[in-house]
Amino acid sequence: MLKLIGLTGGPGCGKSAVLKIFASFASWRVFDADEICHELYAEKNSPFAERIAARWGRDFLLKDGTPDRAKIAGMVFGRKEELAWLNSLVHPEIMRRVERGIDACGCTDHVMLDAPLLFEAGWNRFADSVVAVWSSPEVQMERLLARGWTREHAGARIAAQMSASEKLERADYGIINNASPAVLETQCAELEKKLK
Repeated sequence: MLKLIGLTGGPGCGKSAVLKIFASFASWRVFDADEICHELYAEKNSPFAERIAARWGRDFLLKDGTPDRAKIAGMVFGRKEELAWLNSLVHPEIMRRVERGIDACGCTDHVMLDAPLLFEAGWNRFADSVVAVWSSPEVQMERLLARGWTREHAGARIAAQMSASEKLERADYGIINNASPAVLETQCAELEKKLK
């Protein structure tokens, strides 16, 4: 019987690294909610794009008919009502695409879904177990700065989500990602055995 494992954590905590490790394990299929979201935004003249234009105007679309991510981010930043509306479009569509992906691959064993907003979107209710990746705030910031983000941008992105510590408290399993990639791999291998 298929088991869906939700993976979450704060920006810079190492969710992508954990997902990559689990993708290498036999009988695991992984999905990345951020990647699916990028695909959604890349679709030209899609129903999603048309809903954006209907609410905020056609200048929220680029010339090629795809949603203008930068303008949309500016619209929803600090506006709870607009962000809630956008999430009410995006979150169900991502979950529909994950479900289609699971059906298409004929997955019958273990599926891991990496979703930064797993708890915020309420997707934890679909998961058999939730894994949270945690890093100290200092390590988190260091990784985000290494991506080329400014300290202000990184701080704002961290503040916009539930804290990594709260996600860790709410999860069924935790991975502490403050050390080397080898330590992370060992933790993932141990966790994989527990999840099975």
